[in-house]
Amino acid sequence: MLGSTPYAQAGQKPGPWHYRSIPCVDTTVTSVEPRLTTDGRTTFTARDFDASGVEVVFATTLGSDPAQKPAPVVVIHYEGTAGNDVMRREHPGDRVQVCFLGGPAPSETCDPDTDPRERQYRVYDYRQHAAYTGMNSEHGCGGA
Repeated sequence: MLGSTPYAQAGQKPGPWHYRSIPCVDTTVTSVEPRLTTDGRTTFTARDFDASGVEVVFATTLGSDPAQKPAPVVVIHYEGTAGNDVMRREHPGDRVQVCFLGGPAPSETCDPDTDPRERQYRVYDYRQHAAYTGMNSEHGCGGA
């Protein structure tokens, strides 16, 4: 544990970031759902989150590839991932800071120009005074 922020990653300063080298924006949460849901469902139980993990969507397109249609930032965690309880306690409209940590490097199996997955984000929740990191997808670029 780093400082009083229970989910700050090792080597990360707790609280909102003001580093010029890392792009960050203040934005809001637009939805919080279990990672696996049935279309149209709007209410969820703790069991739904425990069974599949968490997906949080934000009102920003930070980190989207400008050559593609901008998409809202999403952070997805599998069940049991550190930070899930912070994600589960977020609500639409909550103020957060979203920082884009980077995307995948091109490789034999990954073309980041055509595969938008594996973008990494750090999220700081102002109400909870807690942070977590995660990817915008369940699988990495070029993966399953």
